[in-house]
Amino acid sequence: MTWDLETKKEVAKIGMTASLGVVVGTSFAMKSNVMKNLHIGAGVALVGFSLWHHLLYQPSKVDVQKKVTKSKKKNILISDEDKKDTE
Repeated sequence: MTWDLETKKEVAKIGMTASLGVVVGTSFAMKSNVMKNLHIGAGVALVGFSLWHHLLYQPSKVDVQKKVTKSKKKNILISDEDKKDTE
């Protein structure tokens, strides 16, 4: 089963929300060793989901390459027009 980008973004958001809830919930009972371990594990999961969420919003290499190509073409056209104006 493959997930599209929008589904991955939703799963990352849900994971961040759930792990943040566990971090907050366990912070009130830090005297217990079980709660301490759960708190630390949820914190690690929160960092992992946050990193995944950040990486999902990065532009793909194909999109970046298209933008670079378009900007190079624009620069060439602009510089050609500048040369005509100065002549």
